[in-house]
Amino acid sequence: MQRTVMFVDFNSFFASVEQHANPLLRGKAVGVIATMAETTCCIAASVEAKRFGVKTGTAVPEARARCPGIVFVLSDTMKYMDYHRRLVALLEEEIPVEKVCSVDELYGVFTGKYAEKEQVWQIAQQVKRRLAKDFGGPLTCSIGLAPTVFLAKTASDMQKPDGLVWLDAAQPGPAFFELELRDLCGIGSQMHKRLKYRGIRTVKALWEARPEVLRKVWGGIEGERFWQALHGIEPVRPAIVPRQVGHSKILHPDLRHEQGARAMLDRLVYKAALRLRKQGYECGEMHVYVKRSREFAMSSWSVMARFPSTHEVRPLLSIWRELWEQRPRPLSHPFAVGVDLCQLLVQGEPRLPLFAPEPREQALSVLLEKISKRHGAKALWFGSAHEAVAEDVPRIAFGTMPDV
Repeated sequence: MQRTVMFVDFNSFFASVEQHANPLLRGKAVGVIATMAETTCCIAASVEAKRFGVKTGTAVPEARARCPGIVFVLSDTMKYMDYHRRLVALLEEEIPVEKVCSVDELYGVFTGKYAEKEQVWQIAQQVKRRLAKDFGGPLTCSIGLAPTVFLAKTASDMQKPDGLVWLDAAQPGPAFFELELRDLCGIGSQMHKRLKYRGIRTVKALWEARPEVLRKVWGGIEGERFWQALHGIEPVRPAIVPRQVGHSKILHPDLRHEQGARAMLDRLVYKAALRLRKQGYECGEMHVYVKRSREFAMSSWSVMARFPSTHEVRPLLSIWRELWEQRPRPLSHPFAVGVDLCQLLVQGEPRLPLFAPEPREQALSVLLEKISKRHGAKALWFGSAHEAVAEDVPRIAFGTMPDV
């Protein structure tokens, strides 16, 4: 059965949202930054700023030198997530969304007659018309169409902004072969070196390589899966249980003291426990750490505990609070804190528990999870974390979405 993936990538998303929300910024070069300081860098740049060479990671002084008149705006995670939800809702009315990959990327899969080029091309154009009608202005998207997610994502990157590209796995075409190896998702600096060592220096040479060659380059089955994705066969990957679920935070200057570190850790353990439940795991090990300011030449502190597997919120908070009692006293000049929940197991897998679960704890965890899903992770918290809640500003990392 014919299959076509439609990969949608919203162009310069954070900066475009700022321009859409504030019409005075439209047509201007915009750089989005995490804090108003010369020492920070752009976490996003508008299409206008990119024309001057400003991009993600460009330092503020360099951005100003490259693009005189650039306007810097503070990032606003809640605004971006609000736009994200509205855009996903819009797209779900137009295409069968299969996966939301990140705050600015998603894809849908078409089969049968709807997977034919003419049909899916018309649907992609309708998506663009709908986006222009319902949002308009600077909010645009680039769309890639191909038989696999990998090729569709590659196609979405080939024509920006506001592009629409079809990639045929059997005959990808000159534009595809003109890409650099590093333009392809999954080829970093080390893999690039491996490919060159094997004599593969162009995308055309990579496309022509046999699967057993790529298996040797990748050192295993992933090379063969890469070959499949490159040639229009969606690779099947086994479900992988992550090694850990965690949160970390650089403390706001007002919280760089013992009580501030404790409050933030209390907050992070709570968030990690909710994430653990959301992802369908339980844990049997907890690591807590406090990094201290380098200028005082003080060593970091970390501690670990093992316990019968659980995913209940309050028992995990109790474990962390017992660990906190092992801290050095005084715990001066904390700079950053974090927690990792490890030894993960899938919830519901048959096993013999050391202790029977407490029904009241289960009921409380379910209630907290429901409130978080409906109203956000800041809707309710334990009083011991109150001091840190205002400074726990969510950030959006690449390829993820924050718990807000």
